[in-house]
Amino acid sequence: MLRNKNIKVFGHRGAAGLAFENTLEGIKRGIAEGVDGIEIDVWRTRDDEIVVFHDAYLDRLTDSSGLISNLSSSLINTIKLRNGDRIPKLIEVIELVQNKNIQLLVEIKSEEAFELTLKLLRENMNPASYIVGSFFHEGIKHCKDVNPEIQTAIMFECVPILLDEYLKKVNADYIATSIETYNQHLIATIKLQGRKLLFYTVNTTAEIELALKAGPFGIITNYPNIRDGVNAGT
Repeated sequence: MLRNKNIKVFGHRGAAGLAFENTLEGIKRGIAEGVDGIEIDVWRTRDDEIVVFHDAYLDRLTDSSGLISNLSSSLINTIKLRNGDRIPKLIEVIELVQNKNIQLLVEIKSEEAFELTLKLLRENMNPASYIVGSFFHEGIKHCKDVNPEIQTAIMFECVPILLDEYLKKVNADYIATSIETYNQHLIATIKLQGRKLLFYTVNTTAEIELALKAGPFGIITNYPNIRDGVNAGT
């Protein structure tokens, strides 16, 4: 469905519709499906490790409870996800995707995680092979100001007011927004400024059709097999 449309496909949390989210196995599954990129989420632990996990709390994805940022990396390493896997570290994901000819889109889930996440990425990856994204736009702006070679993405679920000025101020390379809340002004402004539009989370046939009409640079999906017209969503 998308292979001949020149739209990049990023596996959401690895390939969250096909394998358990934000796991090494899920990332491998996304790669096996031929993704152009993999999106993951990261937090900083109490003892300064960067781990791959979506939620602030452990409860939904594990049998444990509590804030992941309050725990030590050694304790987190003993916690099992609901599929039996453990919570991976960012460095493990970096090692997994190296030399795979894909981009790694790293969504930073807390302001405290910016510095260490950037350090790991800068020390272990070519700047062309990763994108740093977040809903914390001040952190993204600072990242771009200090490290202009790093590709950045801001994420939001609605169109900011004074959009033209706002995008110029934050100066992100990518704009990642919900497939449900964009408008034509957003699309036109992004294209006029030479930035790249990503839609999340594009899972269903209706959402794919909507994305195709808007013509983004890429989509983020739980089902990276939609590249070939196979969609497990409903």
